[in-house]
Amino acid sequence: MNLSIIILSYNTKNLTKQCLSSIFKYPPKGKFEVIVVDNASKDGSYEMIQKEFPQIKLILNKKNQGYSKANNQGLKLAKSNFIILLNSDTKVQKETFKKLLDFYQKNPKVGAVVPKLLNLDGSTQYFYHRRLPNLRYQIASLIYNYTPFKKFRLAQDYFLLKEKFKTNTQIEQAAGVCILTTKKVVKKIGGLFDEKLSIFLNDVDFSFRLKKNNLLIYVVAQSNLIHYRSSSTNQLDPYTLRQEVILSTLYYLKKNSNFLSYALVKVFILILLFSIFLLTFLGLTKKYLMAPISNKKLSLQKQWKNLIATFIEKRNHPGLTNQNN
Repeated sequence: MNLSIIILSYNTKNLTKQCLSSIFKYPPKGKFEVIVVDNASKDGSYEMIQKEFPQIKLILNKKNQGYSKANNQGLKLAKSNFIILLNSDTKVQKETFKKLLDFYQKNPKVGAVVPKLLNLDGSTQYFYHRRLPNLRYQIASLIYNYTPFKKFRLAQDYFLLKEKFKTNTQIEQAAGVCILTTKKVVKKIGGLFDEKLSIFLNDVDFSFRLKKNNLLIYVVAQSNLIHYRSSSTNQLDPYTLRQEVILSTLYYLKKNSNFLSYALVKVFILILLFSIFLLTFLGLTKKYLMAPISNKKLSLQKQWKNLIATFIEKRNHPGLTNQNN
């Protein structure tokens, strides 16, 4: 087996079908396998894959296990040393796999390679490939993502917004949208994804461990992949998502950074959350970390739960279920 492609599926039936079809339209050279881990989809994804792609190895989880655990499940089944982690909301292009494999095999100091991500119109998709977070970048990310303030230099530097990716480019953080690595590398850095980072920052932690082991990450400019952005996570409750982002951020900093950075970011987040809570109570804001507030009473209840979860650093949301269920 030359390559194992691992895909996580959660309620993205049509996109998953398109992704799988694109793989078999533009397959990698040689013998390969596709492993799909379905996180308890309710939209018929599992049945569709069974019927239309019987050659695929398919795992059905009884509940949404999150991104990290599901990919780790897929890795255990993979027969090849070379593995690609691929999101279901992607569309493979003609030489996506070939260019990744060629570059990886010619560069022994590389631990992982990623394609250039494209929007539907063919333009470069930003914000996924970026620098590793430190205290300054983490605060810049929170401001950029959850306030109206967008145009400041620190955020542009963190998100590599001025990078054109016209040539193969070394980066610090590989986006989990599509990563090519090997089982040998995964073993060397202590495993694939940390399951305590269920949805967010698992790829950041993976990238940090690559750097710690002196392994490089590159965007391969001639390997292109269309990405539809957050198709699974957008189905989850926005308060659950924000709690996951916050707790994952604190866990990552506690694990990989110094205590001062972790403590300052935690204080910043608590002040931010409490300020939004007060503004919501006074009727002075209609958004919670950029999520629209449609029910003030319910929002205050969920905001308070997120405040408590942040303070004690323990999840208290109802789980990774569809917000419409």
